[in-house]
Amino acid sequence: MATETSVARGGAQAGTFRLRDLPCLALTVLRRLVDIVAACLFIYMAFAILVQILGRYVFNYSIAGTEETATFAQVWLVMLGAGIAMRHHQHVGVDVLIVRCPVWIQKLVGGISFLLGLWFLVVVVNGSFGLVAIGMMVKSAALRLPLVIPYSAIPVGMTYFALEFTIATLPGLLGRKKSAAEAEHGELL
Repeated sequence: MATETSVARGGAQAGTFRLRDLPCLALTVLRRLVDIVAACLFIYMAFAILVQILGRYVFNYSIAGTEETATFAQVWLVMLGAGIAMRHHQHVGVDVLIVRCPVWIQKLVGGISFLLGLWFLVVVVNGSFGLVAIGMMVKSAALRLPLVIPYSAIPVGMTYFALEFTIATLPGLLGRKKSAAEAEHGELL
């Protein structure tokens, strides 16, 4: 087949890679990367704040820049964390009334909600590009780092959130139920 490629190790066939598996693989790699970056940001943020507290209250010496870099890490963590929370279905949803409606009304309201949510995310991402452009010219107070570092978290994080929002919402709107493996691992396909 034209869409299959044999993968061989040491002369023996180890498996078959299908091109249709590429989006799922890319999503898995992206999710793993976001998880690793978020974990590193959280560890750094906690360490920087601990160093600031110890420096200020134990050694009576304030280390310049730790508060600033911890804030940058927190901004990135919040923006990436929104997508991570969406992936794990941890955002609050109020569906007390909608679950009592017929399925066609549930799908209609769900579709409208999805389109409004996606429109909002597109507006946020497009609006953030002006802020990122300003951040290229402005420096932070303590370390004189370009503010493009924290400002870039908005378009990156909200684009990732839009991806996870689409993945979490579309199967339900299209009437496709997730298999047990997909529900457990949160896979796209």
